[in-house]
Amino acid sequence: MLELRGGLDALTKILAKEVALFNIRALTVVLGTFNTNFGNAAVFGKNPFPEEYRGSFSEKMIQAISAGKVPVNGDKDKAMKAVYEVVVGEGAGTGHEAEKFLPLGSDMTVRVKGVQDAFAHSLEVFKHVTNSVDIDK
Repeated sequence: MLELRGGLDALTKILAKEVALFNIRALTVVLGTFNTNFGNAAVFGKNPFPEEYRGSFSEKMIQAISAGKVPVNGDKDKAMKAVYEVVVGEGAGTGHEAEKFLPLGSDMTVRVKGVQDAFAHSLEVFKHVTNSVDIDK
């Protein structure tokens, strides 16, 4: 999942540069769980997961969604109001027009903090390696 977010982050940054000349901004919105009809509307294939996916996060999520056991924290209407305000630079978005990443939902706080901690740990462990691979000048 982290790889997917990294890809979305890179895509947003590239897109933002490409469309900035046209006064268009790009924003990645990463959602936690919200009170939508997602669980009831989700349709999954009838074929079982391949053996290598058995017990994986993906299989567990499909099982949880199918069983209606995903805890919902967020109010979709409040979230859409926040997205609107950030996009147009009003209310919660005032002064944050240059931001390219908007995590929404209290469950996202824990997930974003986890990613921060993982990067900080990796940098601490491999700082000597990270900074030793530049071109010699």
